Amino acid sequence: MNKKGFTLIEIFLVISIVGIMLSVSLPISFSMYNSYKASMKAMEIMVFVSGLRLESFLYSEGNTLSSMNDVMTVNGLQKSFADTHVQIDQTITFYRNGTTSGGIVRIYVSDQAYYLSVKAPLGDLVLEKAGKV
Repeated sequence: MNKKGFTLIEIFLVISIVGIMLSVSLPISFSMYNSYKASMKAMEIMVFVSGLRLESFLYSEGNTLSSMNDVMTVNGLQKSFADTHVQIDQTITFYRNGTTSGGIVRIYVSDQAYYLSVKAPLGDLVLEKAGKV
């Protein structure tokens, strides 16, 4: 008699192998996804600072960048980003002629830390991952 199909043991073996593969890969994938989301929020702040620098030059008006209570302030007005804490130790000034005083913006998103360096005098921006908090 010719039987076709899988035995119960073969099905359980395949299910257990798939379960082991998922239990190993899902935590890694979830961690990578959270890291990606955090880096995108840090990039959002970098784009904002870049736009502020450009705005200062194009409209010939100075802008100051600082932080208060882990919230970024621009010319004394708060600019918040969702689920993000920003710390700036020394005020960063963008001058009307397109130059800047430079400084470091520390960005904290969930358990990730990033440093955004604003280089004086031309305002080059460098975003670096500082690691986990």
